[in-house]
Amino acid sequence: MSRKASWVAAFCFLIAIALNWHAPNVHADDWFEEELGYYTLVDEAGKELTMMAREVLVKDKYISSDNKCYSVISVDKEKKKAVVKYMGDVKLPEVEELAGSVDALAQQVDKRGNILLYCTHSDESYAPSDGTHSRPGGGGIFDVAEAFRDALRERGINAVLDKTPHDPHDAGAYRRSRQTAINLIRQYSPVAAIFDIHRDAVPGYVYVTRVAGQPMTKVRIVVGSRNQNRKANEELAYKIKAVADKVYPGLIKDIYIGAGAYNQELSPRSLIFEFGTHENSKESAQRSARYMADVVNKAMFGGTIQGKTQEGENKGTYRPRPIDEETQRGGGRGILWLVLLLAFGIGIFIALSGGPREMFSKITGNSSDKDRQDRE
Repeated sequence: MSRKASWVAAFCFLIAIALNWHAPNVHADDWFEEELGYYTLVDEAGKELTMMAREVLVKDKYISSDNKCYSVISVDKEKKKAVVKYMGDVKLPEVEELAGSVDALAQQVDKRGNILLYCTHSDESYAPSDGTHSRPGGGGIFDVAEAFRDALRERGINAVLDKTPHDPHDAGAYRRSRQTAINLIRQYSPVAAIFDIHRDAVPGYVYVTRVAGQPMTKVRIVVGSRNQNRKANEELAYKIKAVADKVYPGLIKDIYIGAGAYNQELSPRSLIFEFGTHENSKESAQRSARYMADVVNKAMFGGTIQGKTQEGENKGTYRPRPIDEETQRGGGRGILWLVLLLAFGIGIFIALSGGPREMFSKITGNSSDKDRQDRE
């Protein structure tokens, strides 16, 4: 290595150290304030919609539990309040309801690819169960991730959890967890999906719910808007919510599309799942994780599933299509429209060219004898 290259490498190393020294401590996903807190999202009439323990920026998108889409139009950092504008209802993928009872275990589904799990904020814990909201290096969030992994494996999915710590819980945590995600992808390809498991830091009552007759926490899905995989990630988030709303109402709290990458640019179908808050019990989050595994399984690979009301009664049998099948159908429709558009363009060209024979001669560069005679 030349002397100049050595100086450049040393300079970059010192910058990296300085960034780590000055990275602000955060208490939740993207909360950069000195003290623990959260934003309250309200509509233009002042009605409270939700709370968010992360930095909220103008143009962020919020999909509520009843599938209404809002866009952040203003943020008051002093009052920790964000005003959102209603943009319309979100149309989720359809989930077929079957007549009569169907054995959900009867169908054999090809479950290709690995589902990879990691925890960017490895200190996150649940105070009622862990005795603290933060346990550096081994937070209670890993127990929730393990429950999710085990439930996926029980359903025939090869799920892998990497328990590498990424402390401290500061603005550099995503940079450190990025390497963990890269290592997972390199080691366990092909990748079906990759999920970063978190918990929120808003008041616990916001996440309290009852699913299939059991008390547990709601789950928030977070999508990063600043990466090339946003569309694929949104499609998966919408599919997961569509299935959950049908079979386990009350499980999915909402979807937040924030102005960040969250390492989701590394692979399509990358999402953040937030299981409850620091004020909820870890056991309630673990129950949610097991039901979430059931939803993810059916949303990604299809099959039949017995739906439950929030009180635990049967509410019908459903058969979601595998997400790959839906993507292919969507791609087929796109190709069909492209073909029709091309045919339309050719028709216009023919009309302007004086007919198909003239068009053919222009394309091939050949003319008939009669054409040559006419020109002579």
